[in-house]
Amino acid sequence: MSLKEHKIISFSKLLYHHFKPYRLRIFILTVLSFFSAILAGIGINAIIPLLTFITKQEIHSDDLITQTLKKLFLFFNIDFYIKNLLIFICLLFILKAVILFLCQFIKIKITEDYQESVRNDLFKRFINANWPYLLNQKLGHIEMVLIKNVESASAILSHIGSFIIIFVSLFIYLLVAVNISLYVSIVTMILSGIILLVLKPLINKVKKVAYAQEKINRDIAHHINENIIGMKTLKIMSVENSVISQSKVIFRRIKKMKMKAAMYKIFTGSIMQPVGLIFVCIIFVFAFRSKNFNLASFITIMYLVRQIFSYTETLQKNLLSFSFSIPYFKKIVEYRRDTKRNIELIEDMDSKKNNFEFNNSLKFNEVKFFYNSKNKVLDNISFSIKKGEMVGIIGPSGAGKTTIVDLILRLFEPLKGKILLDNQNIKKIKLSEWRQKIGYVSQDIFLKNDTILNNIQFYNDSISRKEIIEAAKKANIYNFINSLPDKFDTVIGERGILLSGGQRQRIIIARVLARKPEILILDEATSALDNESELKIQKIIAELKGKITVIIIAHRLSTVINSDRLIVIENGRIIEHDSPNNLLANKKSYFSRVYDLRE
Repeated sequence: MSLKEHKIISFSKLLYHHFKPYRLRIFILTVLSFFSAILAGIGINAIIPLLTFITKQEIHSDDLITQTLKKLFLFFNIDFYIKNLLIFICLLFILKAVILFLCQFIKIKITEDYQESVRNDLFKRFINANWPYLLNQKLGHIEMVLIKNVESASAILSHIGSFIIIFVSLFIYLLVAVNISLYVSIVTMILSGIILLVLKPLINKVKKVAYAQEKINRDIAHHINENIIGMKTLKIMSVENSVISQSKVIFRRIKKMKMKAAMYKIFTGSIMQPVGLIFVCIIFVFAFRSKNFNLASFITIMYLVRQIFSYTETLQKNLLSFSFSIPYFKKIVEYRRDTKRNIELIEDMDSKKNNFEFNNSLKFNEVKFFYNSKNKVLDNISFSIKKGEMVGIIGPSGAGKTTIVDLILRLFEPLKGKILLDNQNIKKIKLSEWRQKIGYVSQDIFLKNDTILNNIQFYNDSISRKEIIEAAKKANIYNFINSLPDKFDTVIGERGILLSGGQRQRIIIARVLARKPEILILDEATSALDNESELKIQKIIAELKGKITVIIIAHRLSTVINSDRLIVIENGRIIEHDSPNNLLANKKSYFSRVYDLRE
């Protein structure tokens, strides 16, 4: 078996597996298409005796279908004449139109069902993927896959439906044509086959253009998303013109690709139409010179030839469109495969794990972690945090503070060592329950363009309004919310733009506290705030002390000064571990030196 044949078989299996849920509807579509084509074929063939009656010629056609129609009319005791024949043809084409409508409806239904199903599945897989995989994804790529790729891939299903209708119709029309004139039918089939072979190289060219266009589409989505998110920086840095220039280059590339694809498709129709017309003219010349020339038969066979060429043209266009959809389809398959490999939470496996129980301590036991072999982030880190403690983790940028947090959140797993909760490896605890019991507040604020209530509730309908109000009070934001005209129903704008930085941060804290976590992590939560807002956040933290376990990552030493203990990280190692007062008293300590420097 050649490499090309192997690829075709592999791709066919991939299509079969991917579109397996739609087999029954595709079979129904095939059956309906077959009946539709038969009705059309009989109706077209019935035009021969109809035209013979109109031209007042004697019916001497010996084709099978005409003879069968005569016997059918005779069986039902109906006159085989112009009026009845015309009614019969009209009924045939009306019934054919109804069946064709059903075929198109089924085809559209299959396509739309596929789009809905794949979008739901892909989005679910993407959301449930692990953090290392998500970190490597570019902005806008998944958005483009969900919108453009799914739409283009669904066209494959649509083309499969079209292929069925075209092949069945082409087959029936050829049978009818053979019934009228075997010679003309054979020549038509040979010529149609030659045209398809001549135009075959276009399929590979279209496929190459499609692969390039699919990639450019994702690049455009990334470019737009990236620059919209950073719009404020673009304005401040006055680089709008540079961004616009980059956009022009990308947009020009997509224009060229689209024009190429369109020209390949137009080229097919441009060739088929004149070839079909010339062929019909040649047949007319030879048929007209024949002694047995019959106008009714000639008109019918010419119509059939024209239809055969038309279906051949449509078939070629569908093949081109099918080829154009392949790269989009393959990218969906790739995303499904990658997200399956990188799934974070498997519910069946998670249900077999232990429940979250925190009674004593959270421990890091000789934990090692690095993103690549050349860059160690944490090197044999060991420490313990008792339940109810407030522990501050400080150190220079890049020391590994946020990595510690990510490990506690189970976004990453230690490459060596263990993280223990009450001496139980946290890997054995249900991930879903773990995330519910740990509250996380970072400097990156994520707020929806929605009401304050919905931002605090944040997709968790089990949190009552009473619990939301209590959380808002704990977060020292309740009085502010109550002063607003719409109170908790106030819409705060995109990413909370209508609120100050401190107000946004306190809403985030209220969101976390509403879930009643047992461990609260504050990761540089005050770094972007003014002094007044920071004092309000510090007051919130002070009131939580002793009630829940609090872990604070901070550069601002004022945020961690009231902690029970401080852990100082440098170059992935713990260099100091003591109470703030003891570390301040030791003038050689990192904390004391940095504190004096800040003062």
